Amino acid sequence: MFNIKESFHITNKYIILATPLILFSLLSSLYILFSLGGNILSLIIAAVLFVLMLGAFLSGWFFMTGLCIKEDYNEPNLLIKEFPAGVGEYFLPVLGLIFITVVVSLILMTASYYAGMIFIGNAGISPEDFSKALESMTALKAFLNSLTDEQLVKLNAWNFLLLGTMSLTYFLIMFYAPAMFFKDKNPFKAFWRSLRDLFSRKFFKNCMLYMILFVSYFILSIITAIVNVNIIMHFIFTLINFYYLVFIAVWIFNYYYNNFVKPGANIDKTV
Repeated sequence: MFNIKESFHITNKYIILATPLILFSLLSSLYILFSLGGNILSLIIAAVLFVLMLGAFLSGWFFMTGLCIKEDYNEPNLLIKEFPAGVGEYFLPVLGLIFITVVVSLILMTASYYAGMIFIGNAGISPEDFSKALESMTALKAFLNSLTDEQLVKLNAWNFLLLGTMSLTYFLIMFYAPAMFFKDKNPFKAFWRSLRDLFSRKFFKNCMLYMILFVSYFILSIITAIVNVNIIMHFIFTLINFYYLVFIAVWIFNYYYNNFVKPGANIDKTV
């Protein structure tokens, strides 16, 4: 129903997909680390360069992911040679994808903020105090103990609202990348087509797919946080997280291709 077994097979066959992901994760972490500090102008330049790096990575990586769904390579490791071709062909469209995703996220977060202020209200917590509380578990416990019952209720409500808003954002862009790489390189048309497919007659099936993704990621995140105190387990679960991300990308692309792209799929049929 959800092509899980097939997606696992594709992931294992083309595990080379993890290589660009691991390299980008390492390089971007080092870049962010060395880019911290400085004046506003240097931070803006650093942010722009990071977006360009992200665009180059996503264009090449998604291109590889799309190819391994549509084509069958006798030598799976040769798929890595397609990365530069993807960057050359999709770099500008992916920058548009990033821009539209940021705009959609800001719109939803702004709407969520005003809705929270109306229905939840101000919790009376300053951003400075909240940021200091996140520095350590001791500081967080002391911060939570200093709050009143009313503040705790409002803080929990704000947390649920934020989680709901982020979940909605991820749901709306779930098919954005595959729509761009399978249907239309124009980032605006691709986003529109992804929404039409998302809210098609297979809407409830799409919702089930998203819930499986959400729950599995939530469970993996909890386990990772628990075992992080052990260096060996931390290393193992870091590798598991990379594998999980590759599998999720393959699964979404494969699901989208089988349901909305290949001949016989119900394409662009709204509810």
